[in-house]
Amino acid sequence: MVNMTKSKTTTKHDDFINQINNCKLLDVIEKIYKKEYGLSAKKYLLSIPTRSQAEHMLKTLESAPDSITDMFQRRLDCKCSKKKGKHPVWTPTIPVPAIKKSPEYFIEEGSRTGGFHANFPKDAGIGRLTYTTMKPAEFLNYAFAGNIIEKRSEDNIVTTELLVKHKRKRIAKCKPQDAPFLKLDLAKCQFVYHDGRHRATAADELGVQEIPVFIEHDTPINEEQARCLRDRTLWKKEFAPSPNLHHFGEV
Repeated sequence: MVNMTKSKTTTKHDDFINQINNCKLLDVIEKIYKKEYGLSAKKYLLSIPTRSQAEHMLKTLESAPDSITDMFQRRLDCKCSKKKGKHPVWTPTIPVPAIKKSPEYFIEEGSRTGGFHANFPKDAGIGRLTYTTMKPAEFLNYAFAGNIIEKRSEDNIVTTELLVKHKRKRIAKCKPQDAPFLKLDLAKCQFVYHDGRHRATAADELGVQEIPVFIEHDTPINEEQARCLRDRTLWKKEFAPSPNLHHFGEV
């Protein structure tokens, strides 16, 4: 006699493995991890988080636009145009941690590049992170309605020009960049926090057409909030002062 409980559990596990193997973005990320670090993002999802957390993280990757997968594929293929007259493209850092030998060893690539960035395992693991794309100018429009950092003395950052110049060089050389970050208040359908103005400004000046962006948000509690999350035409600009970003070491 077949143990029905065990059979259902096995089937569910197999379905999750199939889902992991059929996620195009995760598949490209996995190849990059193995090529550059000798690690496995898929093994991480199967071994470290709880199943519900792993499912949320996978859903975040599955719902990302195809253009993000294309960005990672260009990185994998080492095809990032540096030809004169051609606009450079954004080379993304990898958001998913991976393990090597023991569960205690894992890396999140962005954590080594400095600055504040989205905590993918934490926020995606509870279904509160969206991975999307937008034009650099659109991101800047949401972040303080486009005000550049030197106009905001409360940020304690006085080297905007040098930082943007540094980011321009990194983008032009196809160096991986952390995705800019926005926090969306679903009750107001308005952005209330951001990170990445230097990167977005540099990308805009270089003519980069599209950049990846992480959007943190609460879990929608009604249809109005759910509509805000899926309809970006409803998103309002950030207007309130952000916390002192110097404290987070923004670069």
